[in-house]
Amino acid sequence: MADEFLSKQAIMMKNPLVSIIVPVYNTEKYIRECLNSLIQQSYSHIEIIAVDDGSTDNSLCLLKELSVKDNRLKVFSQPNQGVSAARNLALSKATGTYVMFVDADDWIDSSTIEECLLAIGDADVCFFAYVREFSNRSLPKLLFPQTLYFTGKACKQLQRRMIGPVGKELANPGMLDSLGTIWGKLYRREILDGTSFIDLKIIGTAEDSLFNCNVFRKVQKAVYINKTFYHYRKYNSGAETKRYKPQLFQQWNRLFNYMQATATDEIGQKALYNRIALSIIGLGLNECLSPDTLKAKTTKIGEIISQPHYREAYKELDLTYFPIHWKVFFFAAKHNMKRVLMLLILCIKKII
Repeated sequence: MADEFLSKQAIMMKNPLVSIIVPVYNTEKYIRECLNSLIQQSYSHIEIIAVDDGSTDNSLCLLKELSVKDNRLKVFSQPNQGVSAARNLALSKATGTYVMFVDADDWIDSSTIEECLLAIGDADVCFFAYVREFSNRSLPKLLFPQTLYFTGKACKQLQRRMIGPVGKELANPGMLDSLGTIWGKLYRREILDGTSFIDLKIIGTAEDSLFNCNVFRKVQKAVYINKTFYHYRKYNSGAETKRYKPQLFQQWNRLFNYMQATATDEIGQKALYNRIALSIIGLGLNECLSPDTLKAKTTKIGEIISQPHYREAYKELDLTYFPIHWKVFFFAAKHNMKRVLMLLILCIKKII
């Protein structure tokens, strides 16, 4: 413990530069609050790299205005290419020993970076809990029940959990990508070398989980702080999350192919199959947004769950640990009961 304490103190004495990456697109309503939370960090040796991704609102002007007041804020802009391209550009500009990602409509507590630097020691990654900020309430999301240190096999298990859940982890399908978020983590810069974000036009969603699946293959040590430093704004869902994505099924198939390359053992493959099985929730909710008739939507759901990789995933899916409502849902998927499944998806849509 004494050596560990000295290691943490040595990091602070070196005063390492921390690069904070903020991709920005049409967030003029929130960007000032986000950047103020970074500028006002108790640990001051930071650079904030904000990349405006072709915003059509006043976001870029606000960035430039704030950068005049604080030269730690470095502003870049590009024609609209998506969040992955914005983060990749920012990574290429980052010069810090450590890197943190913050989305432009979120914010972090003032002691976040200082506490992460005190905790990280010789680890590759320090990650922490977060708060889901709704318009009328705040809900903490703890990833583990206590502060934890991961080495060796435990790090491999973290990476596997980013691919998908197995066993008791299936009890809460809503936790699927909670560990894989790009925000809520402080990375040692070297661990990110050689890894980039894949365009969402290719994979649809989960670019951060895919990024972390690759990064965590190289992680030897990680630290989890059981504190809610990050504030994830849920009430800024916007039109994007409510727009029908006709290519989502094909995009997610490409996502699964990318993830398969990171699933290097039998349990990793099982985790991927479970991710595929769970994906019918998101695909079904997406179909609810389609302008098609209910009959056509139901037919589409039936076509998806009849695909060979979905049949294999449902064949392997263990229903033991699911709560009763999810057992019914995935029983219907297992047995190709498309009408029952569509009815349950419509019920889910009303709840969320």
